[in-house]
Amino acid sequence: MTKTVKIIVSGLVAGFISEGILGALFMSPPVKHFLYNPAYQSDVFIQITPTRDLFPSIAGIVVLSIAHSWLFTVLQASIPGSTWLKKGLFWGFTIWLMFWVFQEWFIYHTLLREPLLLNLVELLILLAGSLMEGIIISKLLYPANIKQNTQKAL
Repeated sequence: MTKTVKIIVSGLVAGFISEGILGALFMSPPVKHFLYNPAYQSDVFIQITPTRDLFPSIAGIVVLSIAHSWLFTVLQASIPGSTWLKKGLFWGFTIWLMFWVFQEWFIYHTLLREPLLLNLVELLILLAGSLMEGIIISKLLYPANIKQNTQKAL
């Protein structure tokens, strides 16, 4: 399998699995009840979010995971950690920090007026999905990168 194919496959696998985890968590009755409770949630959020088309949103995030895989291969030597697991955890945290924190603040908190406490709950859930994405990407790509870098050095 070529490096490009490995990047695409690892991105798609990581994207599907992490989005599946996020979907299961966000659709679970306790989380859904809490996040959509009118006593806590903004009216704008409750009115807008049910109208979104989930398929393009989810598909876009899965495809974005291919970019995360590619960036991992570019940056993996500088990612902290001596094992694929440590690198994956750091990479997942980086994905979360650069994508989800931004989105929660500027879209959900600022635009949809979601209360900060609910943003924090969502960010904790999103962190779980991001960590899983980073771990999967690292597991699928890091050993291959070690072999390629070792062969280039010889």
